Amino acid sequence: MAIAQAMCQLFTFHQLVTCSMKGATTTTASPRPSLPAAERNAIIDVIAKTFDKPLVEEKMRGCLRHLRLMHN
Repeated sequence: MAIAQAMCQLFTFHQLVTCSMKGATTTTASPRPSLPAAERNAIIDVIAKTFDKPLVEEKMRGCLRHLRLMHN
């Protein structure tokens, strides 16, 4: 929940539903643009002080997926 709230504060709704974490290629479509790196890394760095960094990145990807599905 904290990750989703932080993402909603730092990124626009448009960014959240159209971007991927790092702009990597996808298995189903062409790559989406990445979230702005500075803001993305700020969330990861702050929350990773408490939780494992790979877990934070996984949860952020999940939030993006969830928002994209809700928007479609």
